[in-house]
Amino acid sequence: MRIYETGKDYLLDELAVLEKGMRLLLADFESKEIDGQTPMSMRGLIVSAADIERSLQENEYREDEDVLAEYRQARLEEERQFALIIQGSISEGRRLPFAYLSWRLGLSAWERRCVLLCLAAELDSRYESWFGYLNDDVTLRMPTAELALRLLGDSEEEISFARPMLAGYSTLGRFVLRSDKAAAASERSSLKQPLRLDSRIISYLLETESLDSRIAAICKLYDTDEPARHLEFDLELQESLRHAVRLERARDVKGILPFIQLRGASGSGKKLHARHLAAAHEQPLLLVKLDRLTRDGDAAEEQLKHIVREALLLGAMLCFDEGDSEAVTAEGWPPQQERIRAAMNSYAELSRLPAVLWLTRMERRPSQLPLPQAAALINQDIRIPPAEVRLLLWQRCSDERADQELLKRVADKYAFTAGQIAGMSKQAERLARRNNRVAPTLEDYASASRSQVQHRLSELAEKQKLIRQWEDLVLPDEPLELLKDACSRHKYSETVFNRWGFGQKLPYGRGLSMLFAGPPGTGKTMAAEVVAGELGLELYRIDLSRVVSKYIGETEKNLRELFAEAENSGAILFFDEGDSLFGKRTEVKDSNDRFANMEAAYLLQRIETFDGVSILATNLLQNMDEAFLRRMQVIVKFPFPDAAQREQIFRSLLPKEAPLDPDLDLPFLASRVDASGGHIKNIVLSAAFMAASEQAPISMRHMVKATRQELHKMGKIVVKEAFEPYN
Repeated sequence: MRIYETGKDYLLDELAVLEKGMRLLLADFESKEIDGQTPMSMRGLIVSAADIERSLQENEYREDEDVLAEYRQARLEEERQFALIIQGSISEGRRLPFAYLSWRLGLSAWERRCVLLCLAAELDSRYESWFGYLNDDVTLRMPTAELALRLLGDSEEEISFARPMLAGYSTLGRFVLRSDKAAAASERSSLKQPLRLDSRIISYLLETESLDSRIAAICKLYDTDEPARHLEFDLELQESLRHAVRLERARDVKGILPFIQLRGASGSGKKLHARHLAAAHEQPLLLVKLDRLTRDGDAAEEQLKHIVREALLLGAMLCFDEGDSEAVTAEGWPPQQERIRAAMNSYAELSRLPAVLWLTRMERRPSQLPLPQAAALINQDIRIPPAEVRLLLWQRCSDERADQELLKRVADKYAFTAGQIAGMSKQAERLARRNNRVAPTLEDYASASRSQVQHRLSELAEKQKLIRQWEDLVLPDEPLELLKDACSRHKYSETVFNRWGFGQKLPYGRGLSMLFAGPPGTGKTMAAEVVAGELGLELYRIDLSRVVSKYIGETEKNLRELFAEAENSGAILFFDEGDSLFGKRTEVKDSNDRFANMEAAYLLQRIETFDGVSILATNLLQNMDEAFLRRMQVIVKFPFPDAAQREQIFRSLLPKEAPLDPDLDLPFLASRVDASGGHIKNIVLSAAFMAASEQAPISMRHMVKATRQELHKMGKIVVKEAFEPYN
């Protein structure tokens, strides 16, 4: 059987049938020419008496019936043959846009012929002259409603039903024909109104653009070229979504619309799940970026009409993405909600395989969504995938030369989303190439992880530089061992909670919360930096002045945002002077006490449900609320250093590059200076500046002078003989 190789082959066959009808009309028109009638070149400009006489004598529809009766029968037979060829061509994988247009928009035979009539001049310029001649108007060189009604109907009854199809509320009028406001406002009768195809219908039929250029900045098209298996990564969730859509479509109710709300953090894989769902049903996905939709009412309505038409033409699933813009994600964001709802109603009514996905960072209530009347709402949260799924994503994103054991460690260590993993993998490979390495190292992945975290923590906290290491931390064995155990707890949390099943027994409290308690300057902040460096995570020191507010509810709001951003980024929260926020709750004597206790109660609840790493530091352990202490997984006490530890601190603070005098007696200084590491740091730094000003090595004279100054600053009395013989 013959098949059409291209869409143009099919159009040319249809055009040949149309041309036969046109030639019959032209011949009939010419046979009725009257002497004195206005020449063709002047028609539309002059009306003669002969023109009027001819119009009075004509009975168009009866005469046309005689002229076109045989043609109409032949046309029906030709169209039946076309249908068989179309079926065979599509089964052979040929793309026939005109057939798809008719099928996807549910066009009748008359509407399909009308589209071809309007397209004719785009395929053959001769039709412009023919239209002007048949319209009896040289200025009207395009098809009119009158010509379409005369030529395209199969019977008078069909012609009477065809006229409403040209109205703006029909499928043909809304999505196929161009609404020309200037022409509509002209003085021509409705029968003489020109019929024009919308520019997107022309480009679709002639295959000159893959997406309507008017919505290219708002939409992104994901075609069906990529198989669904290439997008698989959370099989249980993806199968659940497929099953939900299949179930709703199996009901076979006209206008029913599966409406899936996917909620998850930025980069969590919402788009990947949407693409997989569409690919699994062998449909394209048309992604609409809501934050780019215009706020102007009429313009937005026009954009939405183009979007719906594009989804219908392509047989696509519609996907609306709220994005990350504050204008979109704020409460009550949709200024165009009713217009979006109307557009979805049109889509649900006309699409043969309708489905809508709504991508959002925060879950929307039904009242916040533009749900059509027949929408079947399906809510689905997308969380950070487990380690096994993350490993699959790492393997998919990484070069084949990557160390598989290292990828497993990275997947366990970084609880990242699908988007973050893709970006981190590319960045790690760039770092490896920059350093002439075949594959990324753990340090490359750690550095790349910091570039992938997008958050607003810097507005509420201060990022700490991570330059300290374990050897810089001078502590007794017990607290040092506790810190290392805490790091191991975080590293192996994936194994314990997910692989060993403890996560099913513990629905919350899976984060790591640590309390560092000790006198000022004993190394609590340094220990927080060392832990963050060991875990490869960013450390943010909470600025209490930006968090605590005198206004009721503001502190809780700031804390909620703080913890949410930390969960999104995976950063460590470091509450220095934590007793100011986590102090003991007091007896309620007035409203201030009640609201202060509410803040403490909220913190108590939020610390327990926080899945990340939080560190609290306090100088006054006795001031901490007992409920907070119970919720701390690790409590590390930082003791005041003894003489041996003070000597070690002195040595650790002196760089290798610094010039040292041979007389420098660090054991002597450590035995005489009863101070913590913070004060020792001040002494060493002051002595270095004294030596630099004299252009001399750092000596005991500089150290003793700096020590006296620091002890005076601490309020301690220093006797003259205390540092003999180095006075």
